[in-house]
Amino acid sequence: MTPTAFVHKRSVWFMIVLAVALPARAQVGGGGPTATDCWVAFQSNPAPNTPASSPKFVRCRDQDATCGDADNTLGQCGFQVQIGLNSTTFPGCSPSNFPAGSFAIPYTGPSFDDHPKHVPDFEPLQLFADGELPLTSADVDRWSGWQTVRVVLPVTQTGAGPKFRPFTLRLQTTICTVPLLSGGRCPVGVSHDTDAFRLVCLPPIDPMTNQAISPCSNVASTFEQIQQHIFDRKCSNLAGCHGSIEPSHDLCLKPSCGGSRSAHSDLVNVTPHNFAAATDGLLRVKPGDPDGSLLYLKVLGGSRLNSPMFGPGAYGLRMPFHNPSADRARPRLTGGEIRLLKDWILAGAPATGFIASSYSCQ
Repeated sequence: MTPTAFVHKRSVWFMIVLAVALPARAQVGGGGPTATDCWVAFQSNPAPNTPASSPKFVRCRDQDATCGDADNTLGQCGFQVQIGLNSTTFPGCSPSNFPAGSFAIPYTGPSFDDHPKHVPDFEPLQLFADGELPLTSADVDRWSGWQTVRVVLPVTQTGAGPKFRPFTLRLQTTICTVPLLSGGRCPVGVSHDTDAFRLVCLPPIDPMTNQAISPCSNVASTFEQIQQHIFDRKCSNLAGCHGSIEPSHDLCLKPSCGGSRSAHSDLVNVTPHNFAAATDGLLRVKPGDPDGSLLYLKVLGGSRLNSPMFGPGAYGLRMPFHNPSADRARPRLTGGEIRLLKDWILAGAPATGFIASSYSCQ
């Protein structure tokens, strides 16, 4: 397949029913004690393949059909994953009794929808376990059914152009013989099993040239590069962020925001809703003027969020959303990403075409 013919096939809440499940794959524990390995087990497609001598997790290269990448989209791997409770496959481990509320995948549930560690694709697995519990030791080999889990490759903006980086997504589970405490913790001294199944996505390589495929392969303009490599990965990919139109900010950073609206139309020459920023004469993006663009000041953070009229912090929190006091601290954009945004604004914030910048695709 070529990197220009990718089709997005992900559905966060869709689970493939067992009647049409993929072929059975080898079961693995998640690295907990041998005596509790059967309490939570994992299967994947492609099957666990690393390390080769005794596979414990799965590793695949983006766009590698021979590995079984289930997602054609450039820059992400698609794995099929399922979890099992009280498996009968592990010698030395006996199924046990588990009450309601004794299983947790961290950062799942509605209260974590906007958390930086929230993985939407894990939600169906948590819902499966919630629906199965309580279990007795006679309730064995309870499998969730296959769930597509997407692993997105980070993009690094470098002076030599954007590059994909490898990424590992950990599916961590905790199950306990008593209900879990708040935060998904098992009480001290109580039997439990904490596991982690890793899904590793490697950057794509062109099989004809054996060269790395660039993130620029399917980008038609600098703004599309910003959309795909920054907004889609770090600004609009979580509920409660800029993936929908909400009264709190009314700023959508998706390629399409309904009607004629888009991220570009919501940003360029638009007065911000922040009262202090609007009073100070800022625009969300002011073509040719990064320092007059609230978007640029928000990603810089720190003292750049101070208003000359209204004082420190009047422009709100740094973006991506950074509020350590509410456990919602997201990493700052990289220097290359910030420079790309600045260069794009300096060039007039065009919707089409490539700008002259060492960080732009062309």
